[in-house]
Amino acid sequence: MRLEDGPRSSVIDWDEASSLPSRRLHGEYAHFSKHQPPVKQDHLINFSRLSADLELCPVDDFRRSVKQALVRNGKGILAYGDHAGYPPLRESIAARMRIHGVSVTPDEIMITNGAQHGIDLALRLLASPGTQIVTEVPIYGIALPLFRFHGVEMIEIPMRDDGMDLDLLQEHLRRSQPALVYTIPNFQNPTGITTNQVHRERLLALCENCRVPILEDGFEEEMKYFGHAVLPIKSMDAGGVVIYLGTFSKVVFPGLRIGWIAADKECIRRLVSIHRFSNLSCSTLGQAALVRFLNGGYYEDHIRRVHRTYRQRMLTALDAMKRYLPEKWVSYTQPTGGYTLWVHVQGMQMTESSFLTKLEARGVLVSPGRLYFPRPHRGIFFRLSIANVEDEKIVEGIRRLGEMLRDMTGTE
Repeated sequence: MRLEDGPRSSVIDWDEASSLPSRRLHGEYAHFSKHQPPVKQDHLINFSRLSADLELCPVDDFRRSVKQALVRNGKGILAYGDHAGYPPLRESIAARMRIHGVSVTPDEIMITNGAQHGIDLALRLLASPGTQIVTEVPIYGIALPLFRFHGVEMIEIPMRDDGMDLDLLQEHLRRSQPALVYTIPNFQNPTGITTNQVHRERLLALCENCRVPILEDGFEEEMKYFGHAVLPIKSMDAGGVVIYLGTFSKVVFPGLRIGWIAADKECIRRLVSIHRFSNLSCSTLGQAALVRFLNGGYYEDHIRRVHRTYRQRMLTALDAMKRYLPEKWVSYTQPTGGYTLWVHVQGMQMTESSFLTKLEARGVLVSPGRLYFPRPHRGIFFRLSIANVEDEKIVEGIRRLGEMLRDMTGTE
């Protein structure tokens, strides 16, 4: 039988055949895709993208690292790798974590395809449909569809200026025991807030006492520009309750889908079991190249370069916010690192969507606040990211935002 040329319709109704969670996730993917602008639009100043700036990527150094890995390791790195990840990379990560006060062995580390994969693995391990997880709100927007896909009940703990409201968390932990508490203590996405040592100690103590795992997302651990670094919650984890997520994608380049989980050995063994049967292993070639990149000093050189660039961009953004935005109508966070600022526009009698549409008409694109709340919220919020915006465009974009606010409010 000859197949007809041209497109054909499947005899399967894929919407009907798909599970309810996958149908919902497909809808959310379509929604996110619809609102994702092209990588570059010359007429827009785009503050919505959080991925590392490709103009800063260490292309030549990483190419050398790939070549060195192939020459020195040969065919061995083209085969399936260790299910927990390439052992030399786990050793390098363990050494790197000691810089941040975290004492772990390679056996307490597994490699993932980025931090998002780590969140998924932790949910597979700890959560079942209907179980509760605690998350700070607003929260990392791409995690929300994943939480919903797993069918968990999200207990929302509001963010304050100093981080998750621990008084509310304590009240909830007295009533029930969630599967995990998800938190981003450094340069929280989307707010940019960093919690202090006292906050971290109290959060750890609450979860230790109730035997609730903490899923600590350290996706920007290296991106501290101002002041003294606060050590990860994992650095104080004597009771083995913290599952730490790290990634190289947000610092080196976004296509480097290599992250890791650091946790108690038994936790790692169980996570590796899940990974073994869902993903076999991560790319050994990429991991071997990354070892060369780390051990050859290229990573430290790259960190120093991007720190200089992003520190200046953040200073530029904060200076422009102070100069152009009317204090009466706008409040915003002042991060000590990372890429994001969280903006709250107050006193406007309009929807967030309408406000951002007007802003886009002036050539400025930001990330809508609604993406970071599990449920509809009141007010106008948005995330502003400096990750892919150069200094002069940062100033111009914030100037346009301030001009729009002054026009709308009649403020001089």
